[in-house]
Amino acid sequence: MFRIVKSTSLRTGEVDIMRSTDYFNRTIEVLRRLETYGYQVAYYILKDENLAIDATKTALLALVQEENLNNMPMSVQRDLMKKVIIKQSMVLKYEVLSA
Repeated sequence: MFRIVKSTSLRTGEVDIMRSTDYFNRTIEVLRRLETYGYQVAYYILKDENLAIDATKTALLALVQEENLNNMPMSVQRDLMKKVIIKQSMVLKYEVLSA
C-alpha cells in the first residue's frame, strides 16, 4: 500500500513522508465515514451485533484495497461499501445457517 521513496535531499524526503501521511489520513477518514454505514447495513441483514462487526471489519479491509478509494465521490464510496457489506453479510449468514 505504501512505498518507501529514497530521496537524495532531506527536504524532498520530508515532502514524500508528508504525502504518505496525508494519503494515510485521508484513507482513515474515508473508512471511518463508511464504518457506521456498513455496520448498519450488516446489522439489518444479520440481526446480530458480533456478526455485523465481523462483516464490517472484513468489508473495510476489502475497501482499503481499492486503488482510488480516496478519489471517489462519497456516493460512489457508499455504493461500494453497500455492495461489499451485503456480500460479506450474506456469506456470514450462510455460514451460520449451514453450521
